[in-house]
Amino acid sequence: MVTKTQEEIAEMRHQIELGALPPDAIKKYREEEARNVFGHDARKSKGRLLEQGLGSAGNQTRNSIESYRKYGKGDPDYAANLERMERELKESNERRAEEAA
Repeated sequence: MVTKTQEEIAEMRHQIELGALPPDAIKKYREEEARNVFGHDARKSKGRLLEQGLGSAGNQTRNSIESYRKYGKGDPDYAANLERMERELKESNERRAEEAA
């Protein structure tokens, strides 16, 4: 699946008006797009999909942190984010070690 452009979404709306597509076609497209991005087993919190891949808060990696060190220095909460990411990495490494045992 490829993410649709605004023009393609507008065309879908037009097709819905004509009856060529079902009324919930855009909603279904967005749900399918989210499954492709976040995975078919994606978890939700407060109605929002949670990132869960490598480098996400629950699955932090050293590479992700080093990338943030290099490119995130302009962020207003840089130090706090770096501290949080280091904490997440420690927790992720501990969890991965337990899962491997």
